[in-house]
This record gives sequence, structure tokens and C-alpha cells, in this order.
Amino acid sequence: MILVVSGGEPPSKKSLRRLSEQSELVVAADIGAMYCLDAEITPDVVIGDMDSLAADLVQRLRTDGVEIISYPKDKDETDTLLALDYAIERHGKDIIILSGLGNRFDHSIANLHLLYRALRRGSRASILTSMHYIFLVDSERYIEGKKGHTVSFLPLTEKVEGIDLDGFKYDVKSAIMEIGFPYGVSNVILGERAFVRVKTGVLMAVVSLREDV
Repeated sequence: MILVVSGGEPPSKKSLRRLSEQSELVVAADIGAMYCLDAEITPDVVIGDMDSLAADLVQRLRTDGVEIISYPKDKDETDTLLALDYAIERHGKDIIILSGLGNRFDHSIANLHLLYRALRRGSRASILTSMHYIFLVDSERYIEGKKGHTVSFLPLTEKVEGIDLDGFKYDVKSAIMEIGFPYGVSNVILGERAFVRVKTGVLMAVVSLREDV
């Protein structure tokens, strides 16, 4: 797994440490590097325009042997997009974006779109916060260890067809979801393992968490 630490709502130090221990590579997007250092973690790579990091902090990271990849402030890509692309180029097939949501609604939506970018490039990316676990489904997927948690399914593409849900309060068979009719909100996982299948299109799953991850 590759961990990408974005610049949204700061994660808990506990969850950041745990995830970094499980990761083969930690990539910080700009201010995500500060979140890492606050948790006493040294990221492997820091990517971005460095507009949120003090120059002495950047120098400290360099001194510690961290790879710094700087970009100009005037660019088309967000810092998190650059960090995600780096993770994909390092053959990251399982990528977790931490601190991908926050008080910048536009950045939050942009990061949700990055899950689609990763999917189309052969990687499975997800966004994890203290309250949500978000991932995409374009074929089939199991959700494990989330019994009793609320989960919402929303179409990311205009239409999603052939949706099968098994192991939820509201199971469906060969269902269709379209943008503009969000009837997949607030389902509940009944067991330790639930199953989702999609034939065409891309479905976004938003699992509401009940404790610090």
C-alpha cells in the first residue's frame, strides 16, 4: 500500500502512524508533510508547490533525506493529484489518500475525482478520514469489518447499471442508479462482509465510520 497524505482536515496522529507503518511508501502533498512531522513520521517524498510549507521546514526535510519534488504555484494540477500520480507511477495498486476532505469543498470534490483518475490507470485508490471511507466500484468489491455501519452508494458516472448489493439492509438486484436521483443513500451493512457488484458505470461508496480510524 502507498499512503498519500493530502492537505485537508488533519488526521489523528494515531491513525497516521498506524497507516504509515502499513505502507511501503509515504507521499506527502505539500502541507501533508507537516501533518507527518507532527505525528513524528518522516515522509519518503514531498510533492507540491510548497506554498503551505515554511522554507526552513522544507530544508529540514531535505536534510533528513526526504525527496522534495517542487512545482510552480501556477499549474493545472493540484498537489494531491501530483502526489497520486507519483504513487501510481511507483506501481501503487492500493493507494489510500489521507486528509483528502476538508473545509475547501472544491478541493474535496477534486479529490473524489482523483479516485476515478486512479481507477482508469489501473490503481485502486480510496479516501480515508476520521468519519468516512470512500472508494469506487466498477466491477465487484467486498466490504469487510464494517458491520452496522451506514454506507451510501452514489453514481459517479451518468448511469450505473447492473448493481447488485448483498449483505445490506436494502439489497438490490440488477438495479440502475443515475445522477440526479440519489436513492442509494443511508444503507446499512448487516454482517462482517457485504458484497457490491456493478456491470457498467462507476459507483461511489461512502462508508460512515463510527470511531477513529
